Amino acid sequence: MSPPRDFGLLDELEKGAGNSVNQRPPFREHSARVGAVYTMAYNRATVAIYDFDREKAGGLPKGGFLIAAKPEGDESFILLRILKEARLPNAIANDQTRQQGVESTANERPWAEALDPWMKNQVSLHGIECRILGTFMDKGDRTHRFAEDTDNYYAVNDLMVWKPDERTLDLVVNYRHRNNPISMSRTRRKIGRTRFAAAEKDTTTKAEMFLDPTDLLQRRTVYLGMSRSGKSNAMKITAEGVYRLREENPENRIGQLIFDPNGEYAQDNPQDGPGLHRIHQTLGIERSSEVETYGLFSTPSDRQRRIMKINFFGDSFPPNWTTQDVQTVLDQMLAGREIIREIIIDESAKYIMAFRDVDLSVPASAEGNRGAQTRYRRAVLVHQTALAAAGLTPPQWTPSINGLFSKEIIDAMKPDRNRESDHAAKYEQAAILLERSKKRNNQIDWSSLMNVFIALNQFISDKKSSYESFETEYITKSTSGENWADPRLRNLLRIFETQNGPRSFQRAQEQHDPHTPNDFAENVVDDLWKGKLVIVDQSTGDPEQNKKAAERIMWRVFRKQQEAFRTAVKSKGVGDNYKHILVYVEEAHNLLPKANAADNLRTVWARSAKEGSKMNIGMVLATQAPSSIMPEILSETDNWILAYLNSENERKVIAGYMDFEDFLEQIGQVSEPGFVRMRTLSLAYTVPVQFDRFHLDIPVL
Repeated sequence: MSPPRDFGLLDELEKGAGNSVNQRPPFREHSARVGAVYTMAYNRATVAIYDFDREKAGGLPKGGFLIAAKPEGDESFILLRILKEARLPNAIANDQTRQQGVESTANERPWAEALDPWMKNQVSLHGIECRILGTFMDKGDRTHRFAEDTDNYYAVNDLMVWKPDERTLDLVVNYRHRNNPISMSRTRRKIGRTRFAAAEKDTTTKAEMFLDPTDLLQRRTVYLGMSRSGKSNAMKITAEGVYRLREENPENRIGQLIFDPNGEYAQDNPQDGPGLHRIHQTLGIERSSEVETYGLFSTPSDRQRRIMKINFFGDSFPPNWTTQDVQTVLDQMLAGREIIREIIIDESAKYIMAFRDVDLSVPASAEGNRGAQTRYRRAVLVHQTALAAAGLTPPQWTPSINGLFSKEIIDAMKPDRNRESDHAAKYEQAAILLERSKKRNNQIDWSSLMNVFIALNQFISDKKSSYESFETEYITKSTSGENWADPRLRNLLRIFETQNGPRSFQRAQEQHDPHTPNDFAENVVDDLWKGKLVIVDQSTGDPEQNKKAAERIMWRVFRKQQEAFRTAVKSKGVGDNYKHILVYVEEAHNLLPKANAADNLRTVWARSAKEGSKMNIGMVLATQAPSSIMPEILSETDNWILAYLNSENERKVIAGYMDFEDFLEQIGQVSEPGFVRMRTLSLAYTVPVQFDRFHLDIPVL
């Protein structure tokens, strides 16, 4: 029976790479001696072990740790990991002895019963091959520091081998070899226990496993494994640990952003009980300062969530033009236009492509230029009218044509100027609608605007209309020499060539709410900077729209952090005056660019992963397909959680990283949920772990 754990791990582990840990009892007094080093090189060792010692130690699972040291003396030891069986020189003789035993018993009883005790003992001697992970060096008073190599080996070894007891195993698996250079609490969080085999016995030596949440900050983390292998459970435990950093110090508020494809973080569920969105209740804190959830719809277990829609129309123009004010009132409209562009990205009709490709960003050059302001306002009104034509619910404010249509353009559309045109009646109706609007303080309804722009589009392209003569006269009188209908306006108007034009993006209605006061993406960034846990529930809605919404949010996060970083550099306070953000991406293969995509390094995901560290952005990616993650990201990943992967091709992807080759067979064989191989920034080697089950101890309301 293992002794009770009373040695206070968290008090004994000190901060910093190469720092020692406090006193522990000598490992020889408590660990089980299992054999001797048979032969040794710089990175491999073969250990000779008898079956008796193997059984007495409770088994030697593949991937388990062994320690090699002199029979007596200092407390330094070499750390070994069991890789596979090794044949000793006596193997041929032992094979012959087994053969004779089998033949003599004719399989009527165990063949070993045919051997005398001495021979049975000889046959039970076997070898196991181990990787040398490094050296725990005694610094006096049984304190240690770890080095990731050995400084020597000998042809004649006097090293004995032990299987670590619980206390020594605790030292091995929880030793903090590196530090994340972040000024923050070093409190660790229990996440599970060691587990080296699915077939372990209840009496197997175990040690509790701890995670330093700060390992994830500014770093890349991957959770890799098949569905139902425990990735989400592990991510919830991780997110909880990061959130609870504020328990020790209220200043340690990390903004966490979770993209939740199945709603299991933002909702209660039968498996976990209370969802992660209730974590504030475990601290007895009001939700408003701690947690925000976003989604397309409210749910019975989360009625406080923010509905993730935007006002595609934006707000009406301010009375006086300033670039900043115009940008503010049109911010949601411009965000909605990007969504529309993605909806119609594959449309091949030229009139739709013309509308799609127009740049409607606020022109900085329009400041103080009334003509440029008028042309821009006119273009925006065409776009907004197209939204109404697509069936999007109009906002409460009434559109205005103030200053957009002069008497000259209205007169040019009247019948006496268009006698040769077949569409003179349509132009006349548009002129009447515009004149009527002028008499009503320039106010006009959206339906009338649709008719005006349908007529205006045809009027401009009609060779028999009076538009060309109007245009010629307009240019002659214009101080800028520009056309009345510039290319931007012409291309936008083309959406009205057929009724199918606006219909091409009518499904944008799903993401539209005319009453939304501001862009939810900006709200997300604000919440993160307040140190909140933010969960974006993407369990409903079109997958492609969810993908684009996630990208919009990430661009806002990236640019906010980028701006803060540049400000910090200018003030010579890098990292001191802006926030840490940790982003979790479930089902990352659905959001990240393909590994071989031509432009993958320009996406927000790649840039956040590659450049995020200096901008205090940490990325946590979970997927069942390691091959879907760009090698450029994997090569810079610091924290790895590896669960069951049934594909040999996917296992090959991770084989070239760290020391994961040692675990490929187990990763492809054992599918128990929560059984993972873990390596973090703190750890100098991989440790097999059984994660605890996530659970918040609060009542389900």
